[in-house]
Amino acid sequence: MAIERKTKRLEHAGIAALLAGLAACSPMNEGEGEGEVAVNAGDEGGGYSAAAGEGEGEGEGEGSAASGGGEFGIDPAQAARNPVTYLTALEVMRAHYLAGIAAYEVDRRAVAAEMFTHPISEIYVDLEEVLLQLGAPEFGDLLSAAAAAPYDGSSDAEIRAAVAAVLIAIDEAETHAPASDHSNASIEAQLLVNMVMRAALQYEYAASTDIHNGPYLDGYGFTASARVISDRYLDDIRALDGEVADRLSAAMDALIAAYPTVLAPDILDADAEAIIQLAQAASTEVERLE
Repeated sequence: MAIERKTKRLEHAGIAALLAGLAACSPMNEGEGEGEVAVNAGDEGGGYSAAAGEGEGEGEGEGSAASGGGEFGIDPAQAARNPVTYLTALEVMRAHYLAGIAAYEVDRRAVAAEMFTHPISEIYVDLEEVLLQLGAPEFGDLLSAAAAAPYDGSSDAEIRAAVAAVLIAIDEAETHAPASDHSNASIEAQLLVNMVMRAALQYEYAASTDIHNGPYLDGYGFTASARVISDRYLDDIRALDGEVADRLSAAMDALIAAYPTVLAPDILDADAEAIIQLAQAASTEVERLE
């Protein structure tokens, strides 16, 4: 069984590598400059406060524009016991699919395919064992199907359906988060500020580089994920602590304004420093909930 499991994980990784190569070689990708920011292999840390760059939080000591913006790795060992880390891994996956389908809708098929492919090798291959430990359904085949869809002759409707199936699978996996003594609202607040910080750091990174399409697209996805979390849980967070909810809302408003479209504007004129400060202020308030 262990050999079979390892073989399947390697198959998923191989599919991801193949599809990534197809996306990179595609004529539709020439000149688009949409490649994703390289992932920094940061540890999610032992604390429940997973705001980037904060103490034992995500990506210890990372998170500056110089180090690659808001892209950090996911530690499977932490994900198996820390619900914020586990949920963050799933939300980073969601972010890629939300950004990818938005890119697809504006006729950036190769860019969309890249976004559908990255979560397989960057997160899922390592996370699958955690899913099994926690009793969550594995969904690698759905990821592979969505990543292949832009190349296998699938119709627009079939591509959208493949992405929708992935998002449903992510929702189901989130119901299997590790047990915690923290309230659900507290965990969701920490998850939300985590994605907010990632999006803020990606904007700072995008604004500081000449080719900003890739980091901007990632930040757009993180913001889209944060909106999903906010829409679902902000009322619960507000019931727990109004000041935390207000800080998160202020940061969300700034991010939504900074990422108005899936394709990066020629000039990124939002105040990156102010966005970072709002995200950090939200993080500080969320830390009080621990």
